[in-house]
Amino acid sequence: MIRKILGVFKNLRMRQRMLLVYAIGCFLPLILVSIYMFNSERRSLANIQTENENRKLEEKKEEIESTMDHAIELSERLYFEPQSQKIGVTGIGSDSDILVDYRGFDVLAEYVGGYYKNISSICIYVNKGTVDRVDNRNFRLITDTIREKNWYKKTMANDGLPSWSYLTDLGTGRRSIRLTKILYTKQRNMAGIISISIDPSLTNDLVSELDGYAVMMLNGEEIVHSNFNISEDEAKAVFEASEDKNKDFSFRGSKCFISGVSISPRYSQDHYDIINIRSYDDIDDAVMGNARRMVLPIFIAIIVMAIAITLLNSWFSRRIRALGRAMHSVTEKKYEEIKSTGIGDAKDEIWDLYNDMNKMVTDMQQLSDAAAAERLQKEQLYSREKEVEFKMLATQINPHFLYNTLENIRMLAAINKEKEIEDISVRLTRLLRSSLEVGNELKTLAWEMDKVDCYLGIQDYRFGDRITSSISFDKEAAEKYLIMPFVVQPFVENAYVHAMEEMEEGGRIDITAEISDAMYLVIADNGHGMTDEELENILTDMNDFENLDRTHIGVVNVNQRIKLRFGEEYGVRISSKYGEGTKVEIRMPLIEA
Repeated sequence: MIRKILGVFKNLRMRQRMLLVYAIGCFLPLILVSIYMFNSERRSLANIQTENENRKLEEKKEEIESTMDHAIELSERLYFEPQSQKIGVTGIGSDSDILVDYRGFDVLAEYVGGYYKNISSICIYVNKGTVDRVDNRNFRLITDTIREKNWYKKTMANDGLPSWSYLTDLGTGRRSIRLTKILYTKQRNMAGIISISIDPSLTNDLVSELDGYAVMMLNGEEIVHSNFNISEDEAKAVFEASEDKNKDFSFRGSKCFISGVSISPRYSQDHYDIINIRSYDDIDDAVMGNARRMVLPIFIAIIVMAIAITLLNSWFSRRIRALGRAMHSVTEKKYEEIKSTGIGDAKDEIWDLYNDMNKMVTDMQQLSDAAAAERLQKEQLYSREKEVEFKMLATQINPHFLYNTLENIRMLAAINKEKEIEDISVRLTRLLRSSLEVGNELKTLAWEMDKVDCYLGIQDYRFGDRITSSISFDKEAAEKYLIMPFVVQPFVENAYVHAMEEMEEGGRIDITAEISDAMYLVIADNGHGMTDEELENILTDMNDFENLDRTHIGVVNVNQRIKLRFGEEYGVRISSKYGEGTKVEIRMPLIEA
């Protein structure tokens, strides 16, 4: 399956591949980021809700603890009131005296009415006396029913320490938290039990106003307030979850988180816990509300992104196709169509590739033109060589007849003791035989110099002392290196015919061969030389292949034969100054025999 998917992706067109990459690189991350942001916002909103509720609960906690501290302070003040020492103690005075004490004990009303805020009521429970005949709502008789109450048992068990519980108003059904404490006489006799109730709105309203499920519990067992119907088992489960710091748990089929505070009064082991339970469904509703508000901007962003990607992809694909058409024109050698491919003028990587391709095409055209010119030059040179050879063959007579004639001349000269004629015949025979028998194969430098020496010897008989000559070369090295045959004689012949033939005396030709990085053959004469115009014409003719019928055909032939065989860096160089002479330098590569 993976191979098939990779195969399909591999064979996609560039446009399709770019769209797929854009989709994977843009839209998929956007979806993943949206999911991540949704979850992050969900958790963040839950944390914010928890922090806000905890802050609100902490503020209320301080107020409740402050009120509870006032209740404790009030219980201590009442403990030391002189009149409270007589409450509930029999045998002191008559019933009328006790009645006066009870009715005159107006301190409780003063405390509730003005001194202590959020104290809703104060009641003193007594064991004995005539309180049952006194019309005073601040006093109650301890009956057997009261002795069975849990709060009474806890108060008695605390032995004078504060005990906290809750009180239910039978008329309204509202509950308020209260403090109960034993009042003792100086003789450690029980005078009664003081009960101080805190305003129920302080705690009840707090629980009612909290969002979600809220409950206030006493010692994790008894429900004081709640804003919903909750069973004792549910209350215990909620309390345990809050004790274990388990912020996420399931409650009534929903995943919820818990926030809350614990209120611990002074001098008591009792404590109240206010616990708030929020369902993540509420958070999700809030998040979804925010998400719905964000849908339009995200949708617009996706549309704008898709349009931008489509336009960019279309523009890029169009330029890629234009580059492809240009390359196809190159392969078809339709170079003139490259300029009209529609590549555009954007200076990017495609533009660089297009310019590089144009440069490559230009170079290819130049190389093609150069190759064609070189091929034409070689064909012309080859044709010229054939024509020269044909002309040479056309002027040849039967070589055997010529050799026999020269041999007869030599024999007659020998018989008549004509040494000069005999020497001329021998030299001429060697020259003719070499010129007629040599082909395109290379000859040693010694062979070439021998033929030049034969030619110079013949010319010496003609010009005598008017023109002298010399040959200088390393005879041992001359046997080791090969050169192209008959490259020196045409220039020596030109020196005799064109430079010094009319000289009466003092003519000089020097021929040298130097072997270094290449083979250098130099022919220098002190003839009348050439003007700049004449020299320019000869140099131009040396590289002109078109006209074969020239006066200096031998010079041109030698130069072009060398270049054709060994390359453009080799050939003939001529320098001349009118009235002083001419110098010819022939350069060829070193080739060992």
